[in-house]
Amino acid sequence: MNSDQGSHFTSPHYLYLLKEKSVKTSMDGKNQALDNIIIERLWRSVKYEEKVYLKDYESPREAHRHWQLS
Repeated sequence: MNSDQGSHFTSPHYLYLLKEKSVKTSMDGKNQALDNIIIERLWRSVKYEEKVYLKDYESPREAHRHWQLS
């Protein structure tokens, strides 16, 4: 599992759950989000413009269909 160093990825509880399942972890260095700036901006748009956290989609396909109709 590769992640950035966000607090949700470095929490002891999260790391314990991964270790318990024998998942190896690695983390990108600080400020590495700039390497993926296009994807980061896409997901920011999806989260804020589509208010994805407020909707209860049954599947990614349903979310995609809804987004295309907007």
